[in-house]
Amino acid sequence: MAALATKEISPVLEIPRKPKYNFLQRFALRRAHPRRVFFDVAALPWEVFYLWNGRWGVALTLFIMTSVVSMIAASDADYEKISETVLGKIALLHLLPVNMFFQLSGLVFLVQGLISHNTQSMLLGSSFVFIGHMAGWGKVHRALETRP
Repeated sequence: MAALATKEISPVLEIPRKPKYNFLQRFALRRAHPRRVFFDVAALPWEVFYLWNGRWGVALTLFIMTSVVSMIAASDADYEKISETVLGKIALLHLLPVNMFFQLSGLVFLVQGLISHNTQSMLLGSSFVFIGHMAGWGKVHRALETRP
């Protein structure tokens, strides 16, 4: 009888371990929430339009406003569950140092090209952003691992 009581109590005493995510990981996982993705996709053409027309202040304001609203919309994100989805795994790939370097440097060239209407700068920036998505795909799914 005592053994039976122990079995019933022990699951209650067990504390589930949840991985602790740092600030950047939580930020990336929240950005992978579908509500946030839809806000970003809806705002992107407007931001590009204003940057192209030299109104970077309006584009920056729009970016900040949509970021705040979409972060609120995704504030109920369960980081553990999102990290197990394909979008969550891809979001965490963005935090690899090589990916971050290429994406951030590409973003600088892309924004500068939009403001100055420099096509080569926009193309270079876009290429860098896409190159910044190349490392670590094996972490998303085993089928995507590179062969030795």
